[in-house]
Amino acid sequence: MKNYLLIGMLSLLSGISWAQCTTGNPGTNCSGPLNVQPQSGNTGQSAITLVDLALPVPAPAAGQYTLSIAGGMLQESDNGNGYHSLVGPSGPQGPKGAVGPAGPQGTQGPQGATGATGTQGAQGLAGPQGPQGPAGTLAAPPDYSFSGATVKVGVGTVELGAAVERNQIDMSSATAVRFALTIGANVLPSGSYAQAQYTPDGTSWYALSGKVPLTTPSGLYSTGWQGLPTGANSDYVARIILFNAGTVTTQINLHELHLQFK
Repeated sequence: MKNYLLIGMLSLLSGISWAQCTTGNPGTNCSGPLNVQPQSGNTGQSAITLVDLALPVPAPAAGQYTLSIAGGMLQESDNGNGYHSLVGPSGPQGPKGAVGPAGPQGTQGPQGATGATGTQGAQGLAGPQGPQGPAGTLAAPPDYSFSGATVKVGVGTVELGAAVERNQIDMSSATAVRFALTIGANVLPSGSYAQAQYTPDGTSWYALSGKVPLTTPSGLYSTGWQGLPTGANSDYVARIILFNAGTVTTQINLHELHLQFK
């Protein structure tokens, strides 16, 4: 999957003033509000078009809300957080219809009379196929663990254990994910959290799980089951990131960290 830079191309129609936009470096900056107003007699729908330039997506920034294209899909970044898809997970599959009853078995035709020129009777019709057996049950969800430790977390986002604590996970058939961890006596300030991420290319990282708060000591905490993010159904590398919302480096006790799939 590739990541692409978002280029906004807006068909500026008769209702938009050119004075609202100025040339910047890089790109063009526009002050709002902008109104998309079709020209008189226009027969086409007005639209905002995103052009795929096969470039890296813009880096998330605090106070900004960014739309971009990643892996051929529309992604969004909130206030400096990682990009996530705007398309929700597929809904659950509906129940299978009941199997109809088996039809009656055919009868064998009569045997021909014995004689020099006698003929054999016609063969009876084959009976219908029996009903399908019940579906088998799934095994327990696969569980992937990451090593816990007592670590000092700098301000902002850091990767747990750096590159040596990453895990290769085949999520090709997964439909849901759950991230759970246990915390000891030391915790991070309010607003801090841990989250699992995955990368399709070894460079760009995307949210794989929800966020688990790292602010309450001595307990087991989980995101609960959530739909697998769009685009994550493949064999990818995963990691755990820690976000310290405080203003100084703080120590935390992490014991067990698990990613589970079903």
